[in-house]
Amino acid sequence: MSKAKKPLVVAITCVGGRLIYDFVAALRAAEDFEAVILGIDADPTAQGRLLCDRFETLPIAEKAPEQYMAGLRRLHAENKIDVFVALSEGESRLIAAHRDELLALGLRPSVSPRDVVSTMTDKLLLLRKLTEEGIDVGRFAEVNSREQARAALAELGYPRDRVVLKPRDGRGSRGVLIADGGETVFRRLLPERFCGTGDFDALVGAMADEGMPFTNLIAVPYYDGPVYDVDCIAIKGAVVDVAARLRQLRNPVWPTSTGHRIAMEPHVLDYARALGRALAIDGAGDFDIVVIDGKRPLLFDAGARFSGSIGGSFTAGYNFPAQLVRVLMGMPRREYAIEDGCVLRPYITMARIPSKNQHDLL
Repeated sequence: MSKAKKPLVVAITCVGGRLIYDFVAALRAAEDFEAVILGIDADPTAQGRLLCDRFETLPIAEKAPEQYMAGLRRLHAENKIDVFVALSEGESRLIAAHRDELLALGLRPSVSPRDVVSTMTDKLLLLRKLTEEGIDVGRFAEVNSREQARAALAELGYPRDRVVLKPRDGRGSRGVLIADGGETVFRRLLPERFCGTGDFDALVGAMADEGMPFTNLIAVPYYDGPVYDVDCIAIKGAVVDVAARLRQLRNPVWPTSTGHRIAMEPHVLDYARALGRALAIDGAGDFDIVVIDGKRPLLFDAGARFSGSIGGSFTAGYNFPAQLVRVLMGMPRREYAIEDGCVLRPYITMARIPSKNQHDLL
């Protein structure tokens, strides 16, 4: 008779996400514990709700932080949550601010301490911190006015070279603008988010139309080169699990994955480990890394959470969601052998759901 697996209540957010099935499937596949999944989303019709054993709504963390935390405390009192996995930037910031309180309640959050998360989710503070720690991140400039933007672009090579202007706290390509001296008319790069390219005058006009101010921005060079999504788990700065996926996207600014290839490049993985140490990550982490000149990795974004396409690593043999639960619970880690070179594409599939959800339709 097989030994019964220990049940653990795992709360995961953003269950309306496009690739949430992979995350849930990874937790269900854990060999050493039974995940009782409490799904959370702001949308009561989130499609991933049917994959979960229980589902609850909480407001968007950035818009209603006090209500969010009150709701989470209630959910913990009712469900005795063992592990809380935040899958959005806003939630990672809020949960980090209450990390000590949650730990005292017996709820183990996936995010690092507050100072770490505050740095990781502010692109300017992130690059400054890494520069201070001796990590190569390339050139960057702070922007808080139109005049400062013009000067920063010139300093970074515009109009000869393309330069990226983006919000310090932005996510999902929102507000990402590419200054290109060869494009005199603003051209959108995404259909439903403000993201596009044009020369400086075109960007000024587009920002005015959008109501986007020249404040709280950062300017960086536009780098040509392969881009890697690198997910990791760290324990007090020591990266214990890491995998890299090479982006294979038709549109480089597309906010969700349209394709990856597992690419365990040693120089990329070593760079990610150095980032984890420098930032003192303690939990989940996500790095977006571009490699220029064929050998020089540079960080251009980071998150104190897993990326939405973390399920790609699970498909290739590395179960990051289950491993994160083990690390947070103090359980023995499992050794995984990921299939280097595994090519991944997202597909719609028929998914099995808990039988109690059979009368709830999508």
